Order: sequence, then structure tokens, then C-alpha cells
Amino acid sequence: MSLTDRDYMREDPRTPLRGVTAFQAVAALNVVMFVLQHGFHQFGQMWKGVFYPFGGISVSALAHGQVWTVFSHSFVHADIWHLLLNLLLLGYAGAGVQRHFGSRHFIAIYFLSSITGAAAEMAVNGWLRGDTMTPLIGASASAFGLLMALAVVLPGEEITALVYFIIPVRLRLWTLAKGLFLIQLVFGLAGLVSGLLPEGMQIAYFAHVGGAAAGWFYARSLGYGGRPMTYASQWQPQPAMHTRKAEMARARRMSRPQLDLEGEDTSPAASRQAGAPIEKMIEEQVNPILEKINIAGIGSLTDEERRTLERASRIMNRDKLPD
Repeated sequence: MSLTDRDYMREDPRTPLRGVTAFQAVAALNVVMFVLQHGFHQFGQMWKGVFYPFGGISVSALAHGQVWTVFSHSFVHADIWHLLLNLLLLGYAGAGVQRHFGSRHFIAIYFLSSITGAAAEMAVNGWLRGDTMTPLIGASASAFGLLMALAVVLPGEEITALVYFIIPVRLRLWTLAKGLFLIQLVFGLAGLVSGLLPEGMQIAYFAHVGGAAAGWFYARSLGYGGRPMTYASQWQPQPAMHTRKAEMARARRMSRPQLDLEGEDTSPAASRQAGAPIEKMIEEQVNPILEKINIAGIGSLTDEERRTLERASRIMNRDKLPD
């Protein structure tokens, strides 16, 4: 595979609006939809003096052909507090995912998490409670998925969380994400099994759980947090340990200058000076590292190997610049 065909060597896709990232577009769309629905009473209906926005997803809505709700439900909110809480989490986690993954992966995580979360909540409501009518709305499942994906990439990053929005507590990002996931799961099971939660609390706990699980799986499938969770790595036979060690040793050798028996420098840098194509030079250094990622995951790379990938990326981007 050519180096330029690798996902992380391509330019970051942008939205049709020049200079606007996918994160900015999604956040703005959430706000615009709220203003249209609750400010101008569009895309909804009044019932007993209360405005009910359209766009929520449910088993009944899907059965009546409203397939667009698969996507629209993650941009619809019940009230201003519902919107602000989701934007608070989305603002932190979404911006981080945009920065570390790029626009294409941000969009994928956002919708995969919302769809998975909706499916989990509808399954619980439909099969266990017999409720196929109550619509599910909000971007919370997407926000939980983005937070979990970011925590997989930056598990040790310390952040300040406000307990009850008052008490500041320093936590590792992975600890926060894992704790929120467990809280949502426990609350969901408590309300389902024993009915401990009040009837008025219409919180889609299982949507949060499903969204977080989807974000975690997506980040792991890219190789973060350990061995990549792909079909090839999980189900196909893997090389023996001595073969892996040989591949790693080959990767280390390729990152150092090499001399032949007569003392001639045959390193990639020398090949480049001799007029070899730049892409060939980069492939000689990068391919062993890519093989190592495929075998052991991106977390197995040394600092020098990461710097090699960064240098290759810079060279490719520089060569794309017009003369």
C-alpha cells in the first residue's frame, strides 16, 4: 500500500464551508436546531401549552418510515438545560477528538455512538418495558462516545472535574470516562430492575452506555489503547513471538544508518541523495513501523519511531505544496 493511501497520512477532510471543522459544524447545527424548534416553534407541535420538537427516534417512528430520525435525533433537545449539558461534554470531548482524530473520524464516532446508543435504549424500552412510542432525543450518546474515544487515546491526561458542579477534583481522563460509564450502567440497571429511580426522570442511561461502548470500540479499532481490534488481529493467526521480535529489530535497524562491506553508506538518506524517489525513501523507513503497528498496536511504538512517522508526514505535506 502506498504511503499516501494510509488514513493518517492524508489531509484532514473539511466540511464544505472553508476552514470549518466537523466539530464546529456539528456543534453549530445542534444550536441552530434548538433555536428553530424552541425559539421559532419550527419542526414540532404544541400540545397542552408545551412544545414538542420533531426528530426523535423510536421503534414506532421507524416502523412508520421515519428513517431520517436515525440521524436527526442527535440534534434535537428537550430544553435549554438538556442542550447546555450536552454541549458542555461535547465541547470538551468533541474538540479533543477533532484535534487527535480529524474530521472524518469525528463524524464517524458522533453518528456511530448516537445510532448504537439509540439502538440500545430502544431495545431496553421495547423488549423489557414494552414501550415503542417514547421518542429518544439528544446528543448525549454521541458525547459519551466521543469522551470514551478520547480517553482511549489520552488515558493519563489529568483534568479537573466539578462534583455537583461545585467541588473540583483532579482525575485522569480514563478514570473519569470509566466512572461515568459505570454510573450510567448502574443507574440504568437500578431503574430497570428495581424501579428505584423516580418516574419523572426520563434519562436514557442505556443510550449513554451504548454510545460510550461504540466510542471505545472505534478508538480501539484504530489501534489505540493496545492491539488493534480488527478482524485480522483478533481472528486470523498471528506471527509467532520470535517473528514479532524480528520485525521489531528490523524496524530499529531501518531507522539507523547502514554500511555495506566496503564502508559505503546505504542508509535511506544516502539513497535520497543519490536521486532515489522521496516516496521510496519514506517507504523504506515507514513500512517496518507500519508492520509493527499491525502486529502489536500503535502503543508499542518507541519515541523514535513516532518521530519517524511525524517526519514522513511533514515531508509528504511539504512536497504537496505548489512551487
